[in-house]
Amino acid sequence: MFSLIIITPNIVTAQTFEDQVSDISAELMCPVCRGQTVSESNSDLANDFRDIIKTKLREGQSKEEILNYFTSRYGDTVLASPPARGFRLIVWILPIVAIAAGFIFLSMFLRSNRNNDPGKSNQDNDKYLSKVDEELDEID
Repeated sequence: MFSLIIITPNIVTAQTFEDQVSDISAELMCPVCRGQTVSESNSDLANDFRDIIKTKLREGQSKEEILNYFTSRYGDTVLASPPARGFRLIVWILPIVAIAAGFIFLSMFLRSNRNNDPGKSNQDNDKYLSKVDEELDEID
């Protein structure tokens, strides 16, 4: 029973370590593979990334330090969820602004049509039709 208590923490530690490697590699995009994270990829570079992550975790580095290491070498594009700043900020904000502007335009358009006097358009049509009748009478 005593050996079971000693073995159990080692197994838990090993699972936690592999979970940490998996979590960090899931937040990094593979520079070689399109649309795959390091955890999904089987490329040699992804394997190297996972080895670097393991080494850095054994050295006692935190998740943020490891992610900073990769971003310092490969830039923000290596992150699966790059921070929203610069051009990426515009990409996030522009659709929201466009949708809001569309709703404003639509509501203004509907209000202007609601305020129009329907009798006025009928009067314009009546004037037009009477003019057409007069011209038809002149032709006959």
